[in-house]
Amino acid sequence: MTVSPRHRVEYVLARAFAALVARLPESLAYFAARRGGDLLHLVDRRHVRIGRDNVRAHLLGADGSPPQEREVRRIVRGVFRHLVSIGIEMVRLPRVMARGGITGPGGAVSLEDSENLRAAMEGGKGAIIVSGHLGNWEIMAAAGMGQGVYPVSVYRPLDNPLLDAWVRSLRGVDGADVVEKRGAVRGLLKALRRGRLVAILVDQDPRRHGVFVPFFGTPASTIATPAELALLTGAAIIPGFALRTGPGFRYRTWFEPALDVRPEADHEAEVLRITAELNRRLEAAIRQAPEQWLWLHRRWKTRPPAAAGESPRV
Repeated sequence: MTVSPRHRVEYVLARAFAALVARLPESLAYFAARRGGDLLHLVDRRHVRIGRDNVRAHLLGADGSPPQEREVRRIVRGVFRHLVSIGIEMVRLPRVMARGGITGPGGAVSLEDSENLRAAMEGGKGAIIVSGHLGNWEIMAAAGMGQGVYPVSVYRPLDNPLLDAWVRSLRGVDGADVVEKRGAVRGLLKALRRGRLVAILVDQDPRRHGVFVPFFGTPASTIATPAELALLTGAAIIPGFALRTGPGFRYRTWFEPALDVRPEADHEAEVLRITAELNRRLEAAIRQAPEQWLWLHRRWKTRPPAAAGESPRV
């Protein structure tokens, strides 16, 4: 891709901002993140509206009642603050890792149930970490690296090639550790057959390329890639999450036991069952800290087929 003058200007401004943020004391950096999130919350009315509508409609209590309006507004404002904080953390993460990692003694991230990750990798068929845009999904990957396991993840290249190369370096990956979103299945399949760990986020609306399974009580189009890959390769599927425990750069990261995968079962039914279970696990994690999930995304935009007898798979 050709580098345009606009690309260069964007790159210089982003690097200058990142250099400033990286040198701020932690408390001041997070104060700036909160104020930046508040500013975005004030001006981005479209995503504020989407977020509030999603929380009202889907984050229901045990009795089926929606949250109080004050809570709805608190959660959506918290989403903006959290997203800006993640951006700051990604700028600062390379320095943290260079100082000895994030999960060691005195580290900022507590890693729980790492034995589930190790057990899944012992089979020699690779493993699939499944998560969502919850907490800091990059921290989860960094925690895995701290265990000597380097995941292969799906990546959509940025339109600005200079920013794209820089963001890749911040994530601590090279070309062997990412597969581009378009045609990602082939790259993920190749990685699993080499016994590697792959990471997939399953909480975006894939439109008509998913299967419809419940998510917060409503059918949601969900990618079936983890289930399909596991059934094809025998790889284990492990839900994994990283939630901020704050204030500041403090996270709890955990890997859940591998899902039961039944290759002898009816294929279509098994894909639906596994995908529904992954949504259930993700939903349970989101409920622990709803302000750390991407409610601003139109997750339930695609509706299931209405005609009677139509397959839920599309």
